[in-house]
Amino acid sequence: RPRFCELAPSAGSCFGFVSSYYYNRYSNTCHSFTYSGCGKNANRFRTIDECNRTCVV
Repeated sequence: RPRFCELAPSAGSCFGFVSSYYYNRYSNTCHSFTYSGCGKNANRFRTIDECNRTCVV
């Protein structure tokens, strides 16, 4: 899996509400979170399927 999958989720620093997904390395699963719209890192996906394909072993 790519190294960015190990990053903690980042909600960002704006005031938007974008439903997103991140990979949790401890449970080896993807979870939903609310992204603010800016200030992200690479461990953010638009769909749970994209997260699973990229990060779940």
